[in-house]
Amino acid sequence: MNQSHRSRVNDACNASVFALVIALAALLYVFGAAMSGDTVGLTQSIRGAEVFDTRNLP
Repeated sequence: MNQSHRSRVNDACNASVFALVIALAALLYVFGAAMSGDTVGLTQSIRGAEVFDTRNLP
């Protein structure tokens, strides 16, 4: 395997790993925001989600 072919394979692997990290970070952000209740609209947009607002309870 010559050097230019190996370089292209490494570049493709690096790009795919970078894309995977970005996708996982986005999923973590969305589900983290939904579970923490930061945005009620986001939580309600998830099918089957129930919103319990406990901020004003005694």
